[in-house]
Parts: sequence; structure tokens; C-alpha cells
Amino acid sequence: MKTNSVKKIVFLEPRGSYSNVFAQYMSIPMLGPLYLGTIAEQAGYDVLILNENILGREVRSGELKDTDILCLSCMTTTIDRGRDIARQYKKVRTSMGLDSWTIVGGIHASMIPEDVVNDFDQVFVGEAETRILDLLSGKINDKIVYGERIKDLDSIPIPNFKLIKKHEKVKVHPVMTSRGCPYDCTFCSVTEMFGRGYRVRSVGHIMKELKALQTDRVFFVDDHFALKKNRTENLMHEMDTNDIRVKWSCQLRAESGKDGNLVRRMRETGCQTVYVGFESINPESLKEMKKNQTLDDIRNSIKVFKDNNINIHGMFMLGNDSDDKGIFKSTSQFCKESGLTSVQYMIITPLPGTVFYRKIEEEGRLLHKNWQFYDALHVVFQPKNFTPSELQEGMIDCFEEFYNYTGALNEALVTFFKTGGALIKSTYKSVKFPSLSAPVVKLVGKRIVKRWKKFNRPYFGYLNIISLGSSLKD
Repeated sequence: MKTNSVKKIVFLEPRGSYSNVFAQYMSIPMLGPLYLGTIAEQAGYDVLILNENILGREVRSGELKDTDILCLSCMTTTIDRGRDIARQYKKVRTSMGLDSWTIVGGIHASMIPEDVVNDFDQVFVGEAETRILDLLSGKINDKIVYGERIKDLDSIPIPNFKLIKKHEKVKVHPVMTSRGCPYDCTFCSVTEMFGRGYRVRSVGHIMKELKALQTDRVFFVDDHFALKKNRTENLMHEMDTNDIRVKWSCQLRAESGKDGNLVRRMRETGCQTVYVGFESINPESLKEMKKNQTLDDIRNSIKVFKDNNINIHGMFMLGNDSDDKGIFKSTSQFCKESGLTSVQYMIITPLPGTVFYRKIEEEGRLLHKNWQFYDALHVVFQPKNFTPSELQEGMIDCFEEFYNYTGALNEALVTFFKTGGALIKSTYKSVKFPSLSAPVVKLVGKRIVKRWKKFNRPYFGYLNIISLGSSLKD
């Protein structure tokens, strides 16, 4: 079916399930479809990127009818939506008497290709940049296609965001400066996908991309942005030298807070928010996850980032085998006392490709493989020291303890008094007003949590039945 005459290619990122209300607030596109779409466009194909999160709706059949090849990039939580889209696409093409071809890639297909092999014409495993053109031209016709880890990240083109339908809605642009992670946390599939080596782009190439983006907000998507201190400092120096004035955020580990000078430079070059995987305040759980950090590392990093006026989005996992029922109260109390700007409580989830997944599957503790619920917000396995319902309710309690009107009011009052103090000490023109982001985040978070609970009542009922059955057995 596929020949070099094929011209219309659609790369598509499905949205998360409505059971995950949080996914509906995501407007940062994945870079995979952007890189591959740009490569295909530069090779002469007619390319369109559809992102359901950015569209704010499900893709329509009319947007697929002229598509010769449909390429879907799916995470575990979006793979079922991806299957639906593939069926929708084939149906509309068949009704028009036209051929169709579907290719699926992304983390889920890469971790367990056998799960999707019967739902798509081809399955791509791993990094696809070096093989995408051979795939699209029909030169590679294997059912399961294996990619290779690209050695020269500078060979990946600067992504063309204009390929995205409604690209103007993208307010924060993702930028990759590295791939891979030297750590081996049991819950993470990054090393399985990108390896334990740490591959980097040259600073010069990153500067070209930042200039080409013409944006004022950037999110560095690296799994550990500040892993190599000298390189990070060089990058920030070049941002200054090239007059790159953007507000940026990044993901990093707590250990980055050990270097106060590095954090200060981050703030000076425009860092607004850091997303830090603290994971747990239970030392035994940190060991269980092979996180290689201590509670003192967590406390110190929070202090250093706060001292430098950088917002902290703390991420915590609940439900490890080392956790008991006290973990909810202690984690919630820690987060409030630490003064984090925002938090993300997650249920540790056996994602395909991880050590934790293999462990839970071997022990027969998976409740189901309904992938839309594998989003770290739903309990999908039998915990060791809780019933599934207890773990689910504990996570919700943590969210509600942090995101509430009282907390928002307290944050606003603190901000008000800080502003008053600054005005007393300075002239009006020189005063630097404290950010209102913390109280606003708490107000918005309260609304999101409320909606999430409403959408997930049926799932909570399912967990109650499972938990009741477990207690009856005991």
C-alpha cells in the first residue's frame, strides 16, 4: 500500500481519559510527534500534527479522511484512546474506498509492543528519529519495528510548532537538552526507553532553538535538567550572553539544591518553577524505590529554592510496600509546613517497563489492565499495608489538605504582609512584589480536585467492592 507517492501524514497525540481531569489542563505537547513531524516535513511530506489536549476536544473524522498514514504517539494512560482513534480513522477511510495505514509509537508501545500489535498496522519501539523516513516510505515493513538510540542529539531538527493545529494555543514551549538518566528508580521507565547514559545536545544548538522559538515561556523537559553542573552553568551563561530572556521551568532532583550558586544562577536567568520528584518522606520507601536521596536532601533543597524565590512543585508517591497508614498525615503535614508552592500526590503505579511493574505482576497484585487508569491517580494494584480504597482515599485526603480555600487565604495574607513590608523598606518603583502564584494555585487546585472526585465516583465504587472482598477473605 505504502509508496513514495504518499504525501499526507498526520501525527497524533491522544488526550487522557476524562477520568483524569488533570490531563485536560495539559497544553504542553510531547516532543516526539514534533520531532518526527518536522523530519517528515523537511523530507517533502504534507504533515499535520493533531494534539487533542491542545485542540480541547476529540479529533474529528473529517480531520483524518485525507490522511495516508496516521502515526499515534501514546502513553500508557492514552493507549486505549489511541486504539479508538485508529478504528475511527480506518472506518472513515474505508467508507471513502481509500487505503489506510496506522503506526503507533511512544512509551507504552515501546515497553509492551505485544499489547498493541493487533490494533495497529505497525508498532514502533524506541527512538524513531533515525528510522521514521524509511518507515513512512515503506522501506521498512516489519510488523514491529525497533529504533535505535540516537547518538548525536544535535542531528534532531528544531521542531516546527506551526505543524500543530491551533499551535497558537501553546503558551509554554517544551525544549529538550538531554536524554537518559544515570539513576535507576524502580517506578520509572526512562532508563528502559532512553538508557542510563546521559546524552546531551550542544549548548550552541540549544541557543539556536531558543532564538527560533520566539517565546517567553519554556519548559525544559529533561528528566534531570541540572545533572551536569558545568554544562548547566554554561547553558545559563550562554542564555545571558545571547540575551535569551524567557521565563523557564525544569525537572530536577532534590540534590540540585545542594549548590546554592547554581540555584541562584537559575533564578537570575529566568527560572520560575522547579518540578522535583521528592517521592516520599519515608526513608524506607526512598530506599525501596532506589531513589538515592535522604529526607535531609529534600528539606535542604526546599529551603534553597525558597531562599532564591523559585516556585517548587513537589511530587510525592504514596502506597509503597514500606508505607503504612500514617504516611498520608505525615506527608500532608510535611508539605504544608515546608511551604511548597504546589504539590502532586501520586499513587505509586506499576507502569509497563518498570521494575515495579514486573514485581507487582509476578506477585499477582495487579487489579486490572485497564490502561486509562494507569495515571498515578488511581489505585491499580493491591497495596501491602492498605486496602485499595484506603490508599485511594488517603491520596484524596492529601490533595484536599493542601488545596483548599483556607490555605489559599493564608497564602494570600502572607503575600499581602510581605508586600507591605517591602513597600515600607523600599521606594514604590524599586519594590519587588511577592508572587501570588501560591494562593492562586491552591484555589485552582481545589476546583480541579473537586471535579476529579466527581468524575471518578464509579471507580471509587469499584475499589470499595475490591476492598470489601479482601476484608471478607481475611
